[in-house]
Parts: sequence; C-alpha cells; structure tokens
Amino acid sequence: MYEEFICFFRHNWITLIREFVYFAIFTAVIIFIISYINVLISVAQKTPELQVFFVMGFLLGTIYIHRFFIRLFNHFVNIGIITDMRIIDHKKTLFFKDTTDAIDMTNIQNIEQKGEGLLPNLLGYGDINIYLSASSTVKVFRGVPNAKFHFRCISRQKELRRILVETGEMDRKFENSDAIDQQRQILLQDFKGFKQPEVAD
Repeated sequence: MYEEFICFFRHNWITLIREFVYFAIFTAVIIFIISYINVLISVAQKTPELQVFFVMGFLLGTIYIHRFFIRLFNHFVNIGIITDMRIIDHKKTLFFKDTTDAIDMTNIQNIEQKGEGLLPNLLGYGDINIYLSASSTVKVFRGVPNAKFHFRCISRQKELRRILVETGEMDRKFENSDAIDQQRQILLQDFKGFKQPEVAD
C-alpha cells in the first residue's frame, strides 16, 4: 500500500523565544564574569564560602547549557506529517520520549484553525484542532507555522480521502499498489545472483 507524502510541520520558532531571551541573559552574565575574572578569583581565594558558590554556579551553568541545546534538539525532532491518508504526530525528546500517533483522514469529523492574539496574526502561526468522529477526542497541534496553509492541506486531503472511499477508488488504488509490489518482487528475484561487472584498473 502506497502512501503519498504531502508536507510536514513543526512548532513555530516563536515558541523558543523565551529560551533565547534566557540564553542571552545567561551569556551576558558569563561575559561579565569573564571580564572581572581576576578580581573574582582574588576575592574567592580568601572566602571558602564564595568558592563553593562559584563551583555551584559552574555546575548550574553547565546544566542550563545542556538544557538549552536539548530544547533546541526537541524543537526540530517533534514534527507533524500530513499524507494523503493520515496525519502523523511524532513526539520525541533526546532521552525519555519517542511516541508516534496517527489519525486516519476518514476519522476526522471537523478541523479548526485558531490564531488568537497579535503575534499569531502577524507571524501566521496558530493552533489546529482536529475533532475525531465517533468520539469527543480533540487532537491539538499547537504553534503550527503558516497555520492557514496546513489547515487547507488537511481539509483538502480529508475531502479527497472521503471521495476515494465513497467511490471505491481507494480499493483500486490498493489493487494497483499490490500489483506494483508484485512487479517489484519479480524484478528483485531476477536480479538475484547478478554480479556487478568489475571495473578494470
């Protein structure tokens, strides 16, 4: 069975703005400490409590830097994928989480696109709510960039999927895909034992 990829999306970059602000403040503090490092070292040599404070500050700063880059990594690996048959929500973190949720287009009852506030309307991002049929479940994709475009993609694929199912074209699509698979298997069997010609030096 062949599934056609349409597009994918991830959270808008604006969701990371707070992380960048905090990182800018952290960088400014580090630059200030480096510029007065000689004075701080001379003071810390006379005060054991201050030495412990600097060690704790170094450890906390290291943890924060790792946390910042983990947040960046998580931003790029958490994606939503739209195909002609379903919507896939892939949620992943670096260490603790790797889940995939798929919604069949035929199970979608209604789609809602929300962009409330000044920044969402200026930058074009927003939330997409997907209401599933035969249940009260609502799947929410938050901070979707170019939300109107992805809303139209989902709506169009939902309608096309419905038409294919109602007209029986979907069954023919599956039959054609099965035939292609059979032809591919035959070709692979024909190539078994085929050796690539050696290239003369």
